[in-house]
Amino acid sequence: MHMIHRGALLVAALALAACAGTATKSESPKAVDDLSDIPRVAPPGALKDPVHDNLNAVLWSQTAAESQALLLQGFNRAAAAVAAGKADPAWNALPRDEQSPLPADAPLAIITDIDETVLDSSPFNADIIQNPIDKTLPPDQARKQFDERWRGWVAESEALPLPGAEAFLREAAKQGIEIFYITNRKDDEKQATCDNLLVARFPLPSCEKNVLTRNDADGRPKEKGSRRKQVGSTHRVVAVLGDNLGDFLNGIYAAREARAGLVDDYAAWWGERWIMMPNPMYGSWEEVLGSLGNDPDSPTYGEDQQRRRLAKGRNLRGVDWWGKMELDKAKEIKALNGSN
Repeated sequence: MHMIHRGALLVAALALAACAGTATKSESPKAVDDLSDIPRVAPPGALKDPVHDNLNAVLWSQTAAESQALLLQGFNRAAAAVAAGKADPAWNALPRDEQSPLPADAPLAIITDIDETVLDSSPFNADIIQNPIDKTLPPDQARKQFDERWRGWVAESEALPLPGAEAFLREAAKQGIEIFYITNRKDDEKQATCDNLLVARFPLPSCEKNVLTRNDADGRPKEKGSRRKQVGSTHRVVAVLGDNLGDFLNGIYAAREARAGLVDDYAAWWGERWIMMPNPMYGSWEEVLGSLGNDPDSPTYGEDQQRRRLAKGRNLRGVDWWGKMELDKAKEIKALNGSN
């Protein structure tokens, strides 16, 4: 967009903001999948082809020394958390509302996620790039195909340990700390998952007890709080490791501001007793930005993906699609001026 047009939009947005007044915190937040301000029009050029969206993220995860460094940093911090937790009987790494009263001599535990926390599942994401889901399929059939391919990947039990994971978990187990793997892999993927953990030389005294998979019908939903509480009812948890906000807290499928608030509520815990591992490839952050719910006007997977990209795109800073971002900026400027 030409600078003159951008300037005109910003001036108009400032005028609108001045007339309307600053938005207050009492306004109801938009639903996560509210697409009312995304017109059903041809997307800007950069949003037209979603085929290789994940290329940079997967390459970074697989090849970047920075990724390796962050993982090693995470496991170093996890080791420090374990040492602090062992020394302090009051230490508990579960969210405050998930903690149970425990005896002073309760056994110690670590809770960890699996994919992109201790096991590297990026080859599956690389395969999706090389062999994309058929864009002509209806969305429900495309998702079924995706799930079938994921189950096939899990069944191979070939995911490799991430840098630092094996040494950290084996040392923790050597110190008498029990490891619990809480994953959103499904029950029918459990045995192959346990096989993979053993191949990776991770401590796993019992597949049945120490790997807590997802089963919505059995009270083990996508949000992991009930499974964390199960561990915390018998063990004092000294560290939690994950790559997704939901590995640490419930209530994460909310607007960006609410998610940021959850992080702030536990600001002192990050890197202290909660260890977040890097994963730019996928996660709840992406679902929140690009949730579509049921969109009957996107009859194919390709159209569904394009709409999802528009939903994500409106969250980018520094863009002016449909003039929305200029209006947001005008509100920010007005709010800042009003606070001086």
